[in-house]
Amino acid sequence: MKAPLPLLTIVAVLAAVGVSPLSTSPARAGTTLPVEGYLMADKAARSVIARNAAGITMVGVDGVVLTSRGNKLTTVPKAAKGMIAEAHSRRLKAELLVSNYSNSLGDFSTATAGRLLTSKKNRAAVVKSLVYKVKKRHFDGVQVDLESLKRSHGPGLTAFVKQLRAALPARKAISMAVMASERPSGYRNAGYQLDKLTKRIDRFVLMAYDQHGPGWSKAGPIGGTPWVKRVLAGFLAAPVPKAKIDLGVAEYAYRWRANSTRGSSMSVARARKLAGDRARYDTRQQEWTATLADGTVLWWSDATTFAARKTLAQQYQLHGLAVWELSLGDTIS
Repeated sequence: MKAPLPLLTIVAVLAAVGVSPLSTSPARAGTTLPVEGYLMADKAARSVIARNAAGITMVGVDGVVLTSRGNKLTTVPKAAKGMIAEAHSRRLKAELLVSNYSNSLGDFSTATAGRLLTSKKNRAAVVKSLVYKVKKRHFDGVQVDLESLKRSHGPGLTAFVKQLRAALPARKAISMAVMASERPSGYRNAGYQLDKLTKRIDRFVLMAYDQHGPGWSKAGPIGGTPWVKRVLAGFLAAPVPKAKIDLGVAEYAYRWRANSTRGSSMSVARARKLAGDRARYDTRQQEWTATLADGTVLWWSDATTFAARKTLAQQYQLHGLAVWELSLGDTIS
């Protein structure tokens, strides 16, 4: 994780684009914000949507992924049909996520994304396939979730979005998931030409989570409040219009082995059960944590954290919130 910009620098930059990071907006306080809830496509998904329907406005269906050559997409999961029907029956929207996640890597593939974004032919083929899937399945839009990109991928990503916007019906929205950075320059270095993308992206989901995670960091908050505020400041200074930003919120847990970066993910309910009376709420990070008798460390983000993030989104006058992942966390209400 890169070091944050000095506070005075962030304030100065935000002031230049008309944003006050330290002020709140009474006009937005208490208002209902749009909420997207992400969900893996499986047999249990319909019941999860039903349980969360009162608290969300859109279901993000995960989804389809690029094949390794970057020129094709996997098929839409069969369970997606029922998920879309459930969402629409409850007057919720449903969008299809397209990503460069690789099951063999267990992570997002930079190489696969590169093969798509650096090839005009591959971009055209994937856009055609994606538009067909969105229309056939009656999705309300698509979310581009290409992660772990390089700065050199920026022009290709912008071109891909431009082609997609031209090919999709105007009523079908395009959103984009964006990996968090504390620096405005970090987004361009990560392949996001935000000044150009903003023209064609209806909504950006700022993934303000995985500040820490097993496998690559020591134990710590998944997306602690001080860090989230720095990430928001960097994104707004990039700059991106506040009205186009959904703040990403974690609804899951991580477990680390004692004195190790090794660990695993789990549901919030499982973390609570393991923690028992060792659980404590960190008021600064606005997340829960516990250290077990064997030295195992748990951190989790739940309904309490979601409420805090909602307040933050209102203070910053953002468009809404986006929650990963509905089946792992508390019911959104």
